[in-house]
Amino acid sequence: MVPTPAQVLALDRPGPRYTSYPTVPAWTSEVGDDDLDRAIAALDAPVSVYVHVPFCKEQCWFCGCNQVVSRRRSAGDEYLTRLERELERVGRRDLRISRLHVGGGTPTWLDIPQLERLFSLVDRLGNRLPGAEVSVEVDPDLTSPEQIDTLAACGTTRVSVGVQSTDPQVLAAVHRPQDTARVRACLERSRHHGMRGLNVDLVYGLPYQTPENLQTTLTDVLVHAPDRLAVYSYAHVPWSKPHQKNIDAERLPGPVEKLRLFLLAEQRLLDEGYVKIGMDHFARPDDELAVAAAAGVLHRNFMGYTTRADLPVVGLGVSAISELPGLYTQAHTHLGTWNRAVDHGAHRIERGIRLTTRDRVVKDVISELMCNLRLDEAALASRHGIDFAATFPDLDARLAPLVAQGLVEREAGVLQVTELGRYLVRLVAMGFDDHLHEGAGYSRAI
Repeated sequence: MVPTPAQVLALDRPGPRYTSYPTVPAWTSEVGDDDLDRAIAALDAPVSVYVHVPFCKEQCWFCGCNQVVSRRRSAGDEYLTRLERELERVGRRDLRISRLHVGGGTPTWLDIPQLERLFSLVDRLGNRLPGAEVSVEVDPDLTSPEQIDTLAACGTTRVSVGVQSTDPQVLAAVHRPQDTARVRACLERSRHHGMRGLNVDLVYGLPYQTPENLQTTLTDVLVHAPDRLAVYSYAHVPWSKPHQKNIDAERLPGPVEKLRLFLLAEQRLLDEGYVKIGMDHFARPDDELAVAAAAGVLHRNFMGYTTRADLPVVGLGVSAISELPGLYTQAHTHLGTWNRAVDHGAHRIERGIRLTTRDRVVKDVISELMCNLRLDEAALASRHGIDFAATFPDLDARLAPLVAQGLVEREAGVLQVTELGRYLVRLVAMGFDDHLHEGAGYSRAI
């Protein structure tokens, strides 16, 4: 049974998004380049590679990504030259690349020769394995058919199209120029090249957004039959992202109205035959994410939901995060600082964390809850070679408020997230988090 907005909002509070565990506020400057270089040197299994392209043509006011507005084409060449220097620091030329994701910013800010150069640089790390997934984030208003052709020629198998909304008033209020016809062109051209798993990103909770214009957006998008949709909650954090101060906060939907927008989108997508994935993603039943979710083997990292938890992630570029065995690192998030570090051979890592044995266990617990909405205590104990009860001697105390609030149920060693808990699953994860940081500036849980 779908809970009412009042039931959900009564429990809502700030919390981490859990794209990692431990979450970024727990990371420190004590982890650096040597830690990353040793971890990459020790890799002997297939990997996932993430490349960050920070540039955008315009500043979208809702954006929470690490990006830089530039119209200077030479900035792309300079950035690629620095990526080449970073690759020299990495030193590996024999990595087996099972997945490659290019994000931003706007990767298709790069022109065709620059895109070709980017893929050529990545291929210096090693070999893409047969069947490797190669995904690229694209802004439809900036992406030409010829760029899609180039991405296909470079081996791209999937694109994620940032749409957010198709309503002119909403788009104007967040300074996002966009032609809906170009959304169609991106998807059709990608499908023409045989790409699958095509994704569309939408955002709810934007200024002037109403049930009526959100329904129109959904209709505009669904006519193109994307394989996946991500329906993200707008996080208004102007203290962290100063450009969000340009948004008229009085025009944002209130908490009840915002949640109703998500419930509307959820019901519409379910009615259209999509399957709900985790918190805020939807996919066709035959999509690999839906298949993994049905089998209880879905996972999640900084790039989103994934079917491959076993792949270490090697991050390249400004702000890029690497997730390696027992280690997270993040490159400098300020482009100028990263540029200088790469140019002068200085430390390019801004922060990171080494995971303790307990961190690895809790990371697995939170991943199971966030992705598969259940935790089999015996199975997890077997994976880690631990006594679950001894590892969490205070489990009953941790779970008591979650059970009392109706967010989880526990029976025969299986913790199950309820339908209400699905909307507040971050709160469930917080019940296991040893690193919660008071005053960390978290956004709301929903």
